[in-house]
Amino acid sequence: MRRSVFTLFAIGLSFALLMPDPVYAQDDEIIVTGTRLSRASSFEEQGGAPGVTVVKRGDFLLLGVTIESDARDRTERLGEISNTIEAFLKAAEADDTIELSIIESGTTVRRLTQSNYIQGVSFGGRPDTSVARMRVKTAIPDKVENSAALAGKLSRFVDEIEEKGRISISTNGETSVSVVDPYQYRDEVVAKIVGEINEITEALGPEYVAIIKGLDRQVYWDRKGDIDLAFSMPYTYEIIPNTLHSIDQPIVPDY
Repeated sequence: MRRSVFTLFAIGLSFALLMPDPVYAQDDEIIVTGTRLSRASSFEEQGGAPGVTVVKRGDFLLLGVTIESDARDRTERLGEISNTIEAFLKAAEADDTIELSIIESGTTVRRLTQSNYIQGVSFGGRPDTSVARMRVKTAIPDKVENSAALAGKLSRFVDEIEEKGRISISTNGETSVSVVDPYQYRDEVVAKIVGEINEITEALGPEYVAIIKGLDRQVYWDRKGDIDLAFSMPYTYEIIPNTLHSIDQPIVPDY
């Protein structure tokens, strides 16, 4: 008795449960925090895992900074925060390895200026306090193994800013990674997926072909370690006998 063989490789369970990522402009810089619930992590929670990932070094390391004033008068508080922002800007101008940023819409990194910092100002956790939030960042070199030295550099930069009046400056010690134009890696992810599937079909022989779904979807990314990012796509594929005309066609044993 000779029986046809049908092999199914399913990477993941249900893409309907994955919410689409926002679409960014080509030159956008996107922040990836350690706690970001990405499409990748949602995918894995459903029992699957990205079968192929492309690991790339992040472009920048960012450290969150909080500037708080508890001066009684609101105008005075905002004035102190503005003066502190100006001190940060002047310090960054003197150090070409440091940039200052704010985060828009939760993920997009924008350069901090005296005119846009107000977007990051809110009431503090105590009465009569105002808080401004920003990020200090530095480029991640190609030849670096972890973020410790870079994070220390950012912390020292923040520590050198003088606290005047009722101002307090703090960091939470947690760093984030950002990437410019993450979609530039989509073609590389697709090529790696197709290459891996080709290796499998070649190993099985010419009697089998692959049906791939999901290669038209967006690439997604997640943090991998201190300074790297993993790019992947939610795809599935099936290996079927080349005698089938459709993946929905039932396999009839050949006796």
